[in-house]
Amino acid sequence: MRIEVPAAVTRLVTPDVAQEIAAAFGDQPLYPKHIKVDRPELPPLDGGSQVRRFPGWPGPVLVLSDENQGVCSWGVPLGTGGVRVLVGGDLLDAGPEPTTVTYAASVEDFIAARRWDCACLQPPLLQAQSAELDQASLGYLRGRLAPAVATAGWPGPRQYRFEGQDVRVMLWAQSGQCDWWVSASSESALKAFAAGLLDLSDLRTSLWSNDEAGARVLNELRSA
Repeated sequence: MRIEVPAAVTRLVTPDVAQEIAAAFGDQPLYPKHIKVDRPELPPLDGGSQVRRFPGWPGPVLVLSDENQGVCSWGVPLGTGGVRVLVGGDLLDAGPEPTTVTYAASVEDFIAARRWDCACLQPPLLQAQSAELDQASLGYLRGRLAPAVATAGWPGPRQYRFEGQDVRVMLWAQSGQCDWWVSASSESALKAFAAGLLDLSDLRTSLWSNDEAGARVLNELRSA
């Protein structure tokens, strides 16, 4: 059967780009090296292993990549007239059964989000596995930074990205927990911005860093 790959996919997801965006979180790229289409007629289970990558989606989906542990996959629905990017699989807070949701509004947003994440996850970097995201924290960030591309469905129901003041902040929000990633172009920029985060949520105690520059910033903040 002939597969009509959407023009935006063939134009944007080149072999180099596929490898680049998969490397952000160690995913396994399929397209364009392999043309794999997930179809509704596939059985949901086969010997205990999930066959459908996009359970519940009513039409065929071109698979772009698989998550590095096989928890979920990303793909583009075929024959719908739009070119959004889906994520399907065992998704957090999505119910007891595997399901499929829209991850990004377009292929452009999908690529932009992964590139943004790569830039955010560079030192100096502060991290936190904190309490569930509250409106005070969200309002604080919205009042000081500009929103960047948003995604949904993985690794939690909602991901927020903010940028400005030479700083990037990424939030992975889910029920009962929010993971924070805060990086900057310099230690001084990170220190200046992070000083205002210490009174949000439980960040004063939950912030940490696994790089030397980030650790220096955090030590200086806590000793001030």
